[in-house]
Amino acid sequence: MCYINELLDDLLVNILLLIPTKEVVATSLLSRRWRSVWKLVPKLDFRDYSYRYHDTSAAPSEFIDKFLERNTSPVLETFHLNLYHCRDYSPESVEKWVNVAVARNVVDLELIYCLFGVPIRFPTSLYTHETLVVLSLRGTFVEDVSSKTCLRSLKSLSLRFMRFYSEQTVDRFLSCFPVLETLVVRGWICVNVKTYSIRVPSLQSLDIEELVGGYTDPRYDHGYVIDAPRLKFLHIVDHYCGYCSLVNVPEKLEAEIHLRFCDSDKLLGSLTSARKLSLCLKPQMDSCLKGDFDQLVSLELCVMCSLDWLNIILKHSPKLRALRLSRTIHSCQNSRNVRTNWERPSCVPECLMSSLETVEWIAYEGTEEEENVVKYLLENGNLCFKKRWRRDIYGMFSYEILRLGPRSQASSGPQATVIPPLCTFEEKLGHKKLLL
Repeated sequence: MCYINELLDDLLVNILLLIPTKEVVATSLLSRRWRSVWKLVPKLDFRDYSYRYHDTSAAPSEFIDKFLERNTSPVLETFHLNLYHCRDYSPESVEKWVNVAVARNVVDLELIYCLFGVPIRFPTSLYTHETLVVLSLRGTFVEDVSSKTCLRSLKSLSLRFMRFYSEQTVDRFLSCFPVLETLVVRGWICVNVKTYSIRVPSLQSLDIEELVGGYTDPRYDHGYVIDAPRLKFLHIVDHYCGYCSLVNVPEKLEAEIHLRFCDSDKLLGSLTSARKLSLCLKPQMDSCLKGDFDQLVSLELCVMCSLDWLNIILKHSPKLRALRLSRTIHSCQNSRNVRTNWERPSCVPECLMSSLETVEWIAYEGTEEEENVVKYLLENGNLCFKKRWRRDIYGMFSYEILRLGPRSQASSGPQATVIPPLCTFEEKLGHKKLLL
């Protein structure tokens, strides 16, 4: 302990920044040297996950009040309140704490508020905050946005289970962030808002998730209009919305899209400049694409619903180098009637003969349809088997990871297109013994 006590305050503060606030305050009991060090820490990270406090413990609200009152750091850089059990926090107290953080030029603010679905109003002091760079909100209601509102420094925004007064409120709220680069959205289903317009010229990364358990009928009047000319990464998982419109899609975009119900042809038509695509997107009857994916080099398809896109996209992707077929964590395994039959195309796509280098199939089951796809790829592409193995899940279920790689001169020939038989249970067990 004596060696640590000899360290400078600045170094001790950097050490305390790595631990939760409750433990930071507890260090004041170590010795006289530590009594005031915690007051210099420019961070409050308070997380209330407990359902009940002991009678001897200070009330959570009292703890936060005392920390803000006694903390002497000139700038409160980080202010995180995760109030998952809100029986002890009034909306007035929460707004008071946020006002104190704003007055001390907070840079990173996180407000997680959960009270049985009842949101807290957006703190008005944030509307003109000049130094805020990172803002994360959960369980907040935005009713009115002043025309003078402008958060000039905010670059990262996370909105979870938010409520907005109207569609116009969403548009005005997002227009308050002139340099916003990253936007994360979770749980936006709301009666008052059906179309979420995300018009942010500076936006580079957009992550949207609206998950619905099982199979839920779509709301075709619920969807998104995304206008972000500088967007580099787009991730959308929505098992509920009926449409998604992309405006001013830039080149070299990386997109991961999982939408059960939308105009698939129209959506893909706006992604022809993308470099990387990951799709869980059910094709429509007589689906066709207008235009080519001239920049597409990497493609991932959900084998449950999107295998029919394989022929169509390969035909329109002359530069494709990597293909991945899989079942993603957000794929449509709970949907009804999504799988259709793959048909062997009459013409061989250009990319299969020239640019395609690797094919990876996750959750390969070796069905007749899947074997027909693999045979077609091997027969018409410059590919051969690279690796193939089976993994056990919970000792009962198993899946295949099938990899096809570039065909070398040594592996060229008729044997390169032969699909080896699946391992038997006894062979798999023997292989596991060898590994042990």
